[in-house]
Amino acid sequence: MHIITQDIIETFKREENKERAVQMKDYMRGQFEYFGLISPLRKELSKVYLREVPKEGRETVYQIIKELWEQEFRETHYLAQELFLKVAKKLLVKEDLVFINYMILTHSWWDTIDFIAPKICKIYFEEFPEKRDEWIGFCITSENIWLQRASLLLHLKQKEDVDFECMFSTILRLNHTKEFFLNKAIGWLLREYSKKHPQLIENFIEENKESLSNLSIREGSKYL
Repeated sequence: MHIITQDIIETFKREENKERAVQMKDYMRGQFEYFGLISPLRKELSKVYLREVPKEGRETVYQIIKELWEQEFRETHYLAQELFLKVAKKLLVKEDLVFINYMILTHSWWDTIDFIAPKICKIYFEEFPEKRDEWIGFCITSENIWLQRASLLLHLKQKEDVDFECMFSTILRLNHTKEFFLNKAIGWLLREYSKKHPQLIENFIEENKESLSNLSIREGSKYL
């Protein structure tokens, strides 16, 4: 293990709050272990690493990110993805889609998917747009809900650059499901873009109300 990874774990460990860690684990349905660091404290402790680790070479940076991701504690996962985002524009290469998929598929839950998909994946496909449609197709047909949720939330932060045709197509390929995390993501997308494109979103909901879930329609119509 890299010395920086060890230092991060030791730093988080010194601030451990076992009572809060139990509460955090329960909130996340027992999915992960926690040091029990509240978000402001974790972010404060992470500042030095977010500043210094990106100065290391690509191989070292990726080693640290992967080592942090392999830990059992959720706080190290959060720092790993924040580090990845920090270096993404500078270090990403086309082959890194394999590593991104690994992060989506490992320690999967809504909190990390909701960071990786609209932020890290967004940057990746801005750099390598020719890989986008193939990846979305792979996610949709994977039968893995976290890859599928990622293919939806890729569109979340696109703002004026959003490809509505691709976004609507992705929704329609995934909306025949009772899976909460997918229907919630669809509603989130529709709600987000209804703020600036209300008529477009209203029309889409109306045209597809028979196939969209009640949850997706309710969430998507919140600002209409």
